Amino acid sequence: MTIDEFYDNIEFNGQARIRAEQIQRTFETLFPPPCVEALFDGSRREEGLRELTAHLGEDADGMKMFVYMSHCALRTYERYRERGISRDIFFATMKFLSRFMAAEITRNHTIAFRWGWWFPLQLAMQEFRLGALEYEMSGGNIFMHIPSDADLSPLSVRRSVRDARLFFKTFYPEYAEAPMLCDSWLLSPALPALLPPTSNIVRFQREFEVLRWEKDSSAYLEWVYSVSDLPYGQLAEGTALQRAMKAYLLAGGKVGWALGRLRGNIFQEVRTENTL
Repeated sequence: MTIDEFYDNIEFNGQARIRAEQIQRTFETLFPPPCVEALFDGSRREEGLRELTAHLGEDADGMKMFVYMSHCALRTYERYRERGISRDIFFATMKFLSRFMAAEITRNHTIAFRWGWWFPLQLAMQEFRLGALEYEMSGGNIFMHIPSDADLSPLSVRRSVRDARLFFKTFYPEYAEAPMLCDSWLLSPALPALLPPTSNIVRFQREFEVLRWEKDSSAYLEWVYSVSDLPYGQLAEGTALQRAMKAYLLAGGKVGWALGRLRGNIFQEVRTENTL
């Protein structure tokens, strides 16, 4: 596979792709790269990032790192093929790059890559997108991540969990029965009071047992309002959730961040649904 084929299949286009191609031409001595081996070893991710940062030199917008790691992803693709994991899963997983880049352009009106610390998870084959959700193997647990374009309807979520259980049973049997956890503002116990009971977010929450609620965390602001810190009175009111949450915060409420464990009956439920 060529780098152009990779970009095509992850739907990476527009000005961001033009910038990436300029980077490659400008720093042609770096590409294709002698990939830092630690980037493919999840336990050495920080070591690999330090080595790569020193190798790349000045990289204020992170685009050299983006192009470098994209080339390394071609090697990861070969590892998928060796394991027998489908190219569809590979490209679905790698499309996080296009989503994150588009979000940066929308929020900050600039082309930049700020997720170099996250990309090694995909390079090391520790995280996969399977249906609506992403799944990361970590310390004997599977952490569920929620992409910005995820369909959180109950059947979509349950099908994703079914596919994930079958995937790990097939390719990573040591994780076949691992607990599935989700660490997200979407599990905040405050949300049911702000949303109708038919909301997909509320129905998603019901699939989890909340283990920890960090009420004072402000990390949810980035996901709901695309800001990291702003007086509540200045928060946007573009959606029903934004309006309801803003009023709740101004009244002294707390949203925070929560960790939850997927309830054990969800896999049985989706198997039942599939027989209807």
